[in-house]
Amino acid sequence: MNPCFETATRLARAIRNGRLSSVEATEAHLQRIARLNGPLNALVVVDRDGALKAARAADRARARKKQLGPLHGVPITIKEAFDVTGLHTTSSHPPLKDNVAAEDASLVGRLRAAGAVILGKTNVPELCADFQTDSPLFGTTKNAWDDRRAAGGSTGGGAVAIAARLSPLELGSDIGGSVRNPAHYNGIFALKPSEWRVPGRGHVPCLPGQTRTVRWMGVFGPLARSVDDLETALRIIAGPDGNEAEAPPVALGAAPAARPEDLRIAFIDSNPLVKVSADTSSVVQQTVRLLSKAGAKVKRAEPKGLDWQQGWDDWADLFHYQVRALQPLAEREPTFGMISSPDPTERSAGRTARLDLAELFAVLDRRDQVMRQCESFLDDYDAWLMPVMPDAAFIRQKQTEPLVIDGTPHFYFFAGTAYNFLANLTGQPSIVLPCGFSKEGLPIGLQLTGKRWNDARLLGVAKTLEKLLPACPVPQSYRD
Repeated sequence: MNPCFETATRLARAIRNGRLSSVEATEAHLQRIARLNGPLNALVVVDRDGALKAARAADRARARKKQLGPLHGVPITIKEAFDVTGLHTTSSHPPLKDNVAAEDASLVGRLRAAGAVILGKTNVPELCADFQTDSPLFGTTKNAWDDRRAAGGSTGGGAVAIAARLSPLELGSDIGGSVRNPAHYNGIFALKPSEWRVPGRGHVPCLPGQTRTVRWMGVFGPLARSVDDLETALRIIAGPDGNEAEAPPVALGAAPAARPEDLRIAFIDSNPLVKVSADTSSVVQQTVRLLSKAGAKVKRAEPKGLDWQQGWDDWADLFHYQVRALQPLAEREPTFGMISSPDPTERSAGRTARLDLAELFAVLDRRDQVMRQCESFLDDYDAWLMPVMPDAAFIRQKQTEPLVIDGTPHFYFFAGTAYNFLANLTGQPSIVLPCGFSKEGLPIGLQLTGKRWNDARLLGVAKTLEKLLPACPVPQSYRD
C-alpha cells in the first residue's frame, strides 16, 4: 500500500494491525512533501525531526501492546494559525513572525493524545481573513488542480496538502467558509461543526496575550478525504476544555446509518445574493438526481421568510464587531464614511466602526431569529443541500478586483461568502463533499447543513451521499 493515498482511518487501521509502521507512513509523507510541496507551498513548516521522533515512539508503544488511540501513528498537518509546541504560530501576521508556541492548542493536544504524528503546519492568509491563501510571510499557496487558481482560504494550505496527498488529515478553522471553500476548490471533504462544539484555545486570531473577542460564529474542524475521517477527527476534538464559558458538554452521540430511501433532503441551487455559475448549478442538479434515483425525497426549499441580505449583513457586522473590538478610535474613524459604500463589506465596516453596543445586541437578536427560522425549517428535513461557492476555483486575483461569475462581476468578499455565511450565522453544522466538476475539469463541492448539535446525524447523511458519489478525486498532477 502507498500510505500517501490512504485515508487517515485506513492508515490507523493498518498501523494498529501491524501491516504498516508509523515510521513507514510518516517517512512516505515526508518524502512526498519534499518532492512536491515546493511549487504548491501548502506546508510552510515541516517538522521532520519531530514527526519521525513521534512516529518511532508510536511504533514502540504498539510493540509494547499499549492502548492505542484512534489516530495512533497517523501523520497529519495543522493549520498554521494553531499553536504547536516549539513551532512558530504567526497566522501570517507580520508582527507575530517571531512568535513560538510554548504549548499546544487544546485541539492539537487532543490529536496528539489520540496518537497523531504532526508533520508540520500549513499556509494561511494574514489573520485567516481571505478565501485565497496569499501570505505576507510565507507566500502563495497554489490550487492542487490548477496552479494559476486560488487554493481557497483560510485553510488553503491544508486543503491543498490533503488534495495532493501530502497529508491525510488537517485541522482547520471557519468563521465564513474557511474549511469549506478550500475543500470545495480542491475536491476534498470538510466539516464545520456546530458552534461551540469544539474549543478554540490556542488559535490566532485572537492575538496572543490580548482579550479574546472572537466569541461567536468561529468554529474549528477537520479537512480530509472521507466522511469517516471527519467523524473520527470530530470525536477526538469535540467537547469543552475548561477554558471557554461558551462550550457546553453536549454529547456527540452515534452517527446513525441512513438509507437513501429514508432521507428527506431540501436543496437550493442558487440564492438571491449571488447567482451561481452554470457549472455549479449543473452539479447541484446532478446530485439531486443521484439522490432521487437512490430513493431519497428531495425538494427545492428554504426557510420561510429568510431574508438573505439581512442575514449576510448581520453575519458581516458580527464578524466586524469582534475583530475590530480592540481597535483604537484612530484606526476606526477613517471607515465611518464607508456606511454609504456600494460594496456590502465596506458598508458593514462603516456600520460597525463606532462599536455601538446597542447595535451589536440588535445584530445578536436578529441572529437568534435566523437561527430559529433555520432550525424550524430542518424539523422537516434531514439536511439542506446547497453550493459552497458560486463557482469553481478562480484564477488568483487582488481582493480589490471583482469576482466574476459567468461574466457577471460581484464585490469580492460579498460573493466569496454569499453561500458560506449562513451556517456560521446560525451555528449549524455543515459538511462539504466533492460532488462533480466544472467544464474545465475543476472540482465542485456541495455542502450539507443540519440542525445545531446534530453533527452526528449530519455525518450519517453525508456518509449515505458519499457512497453514491465517485471516490475522492486525485488531481492529475499528483496521481503518483
